[in-house]
Amino acid sequence: MKTVYFDKDIPRILATKAAAKSAKKLLFTGLNAVKYVTDLPDPPLPAQDWVRVRNIACGLCGTDISFFKATTGTNSALEPIPSSKRTYLGHENIGVVTEVGTDVTDLKVGDRVTIRAYMAGCDTKGLKDRCPYCESGDYNFCLNYGAPSPYGEVVTGAGWSDSFIYPARGLAKVYDELSDEQAVMVEPACVSVHAVLHAPPKKGEKILVMGCGTIGLGVVQAIKVVEPNCEVWILERVKSKQEFAKKLGADHVLTGEIYEATSRATGGSEVFTGMAGNKYFFGGFDRIYDCIGGDWANHTAVRLLRARGTLVKIGHHMRAVSFDETPIWWQELNLVGVDAHGMEHWQGRDLYTFDLVQEWIRDGVYSVDGFVTHHFKLDDYKDALKLALENPPDVVKIVIDCQ
Repeated sequence: MKTVYFDKDIPRILATKAAAKSAKKLLFTGLNAVKYVTDLPDPPLPAQDWVRVRNIACGLCGTDISFFKATTGTNSALEPIPSSKRTYLGHENIGVVTEVGTDVTDLKVGDRVTIRAYMAGCDTKGLKDRCPYCESGDYNFCLNYGAPSPYGEVVTGAGWSDSFIYPARGLAKVYDELSDEQAVMVEPACVSVHAVLHAPPKKGEKILVMGCGTIGLGVVQAIKVVEPNCEVWILERVKSKQEFAKKLGADHVLTGEIYEATSRATGGSEVFTGMAGNKYFFGGFDRIYDCIGGDWANHTAVRLLRARGTLVKIGHHMRAVSFDETPIWWQELNLVGVDAHGMEHWQGRDLYTFDLVQEWIRDGVYSVDGFVTHHFKLDDYKDALKLALENPPDVVKIVIDCQ
């Protein structure tokens, strides 16, 4: 087995953090906590409800970059939770089932699959008695996140591997009508669609999408699927992504000084300026989908909302942030968090985000054409990460070819 993983080695993690801040070239050396091994024996299935998958390809996302830079903070709620010695990178994958345990009934050899449950819960650890959240399909809220696997430290691999093993119920079957290139985009599309369905736009709203990377572009498209009769602005500096967002349904690009531009767009008040350039105004967008995350994005987003507006938090950096919370209580804002995907209620049906998104792609409701811009071989994963960190204007989705 070939696989890329994050090694929970504290000295190495500290060295990686230091390199990310002041010596980025060292991230691409042997000191990094992210490792690549090419000669692991293929592990046996630990139980009969597991399967083996030969990977075809897997996307690179912000979570992979976070591991590569070891950005998780000691002040994050994630930090005290027990975790495995290794975290295998990659979850936006497409692969083919090559072996099934005797208890697996919904998958067979030859089926194409993608990882649905990636975070450490009932459906990734192979726990027989699922918690209520996993049982209902909202696996990201798992009550057993910190519980050990009954099989110990299993070498599983994941999306950035040539093959991996997984509990069958943690995977989603890929629809026959989807190409491999479309299938590798299903998971990130699920994040965008889930965010919009979790905090759906309303008719006539003025909406801002902050950041038009893969997720933000998908959010723009999903907004217009769910509620075509709203007005969408985007906050994005890259011209090519501005144009892509417009093709997907964005109505306007927010340009110029951000507070003045927002006030003009939404019919707000005069913009008031205080000490050190501190700005505020009254009015603003009805709803903001933040696909950037971090200190600046939080600080700015809550100042661009009207009273009782809604901030949908999608972008994050797995660490505590600092921002002025005054507008939240002063203007009685609604703050909605988003964690990847789960179960959706759409047009009278309850179904996994993975099934809804695949239906939308299959039926031409939602397009992933043009999202994948770069391919790298698994052996060249560092080159892929280097490009992602540089983030030139032509990059949208980078894909690792695993064979």
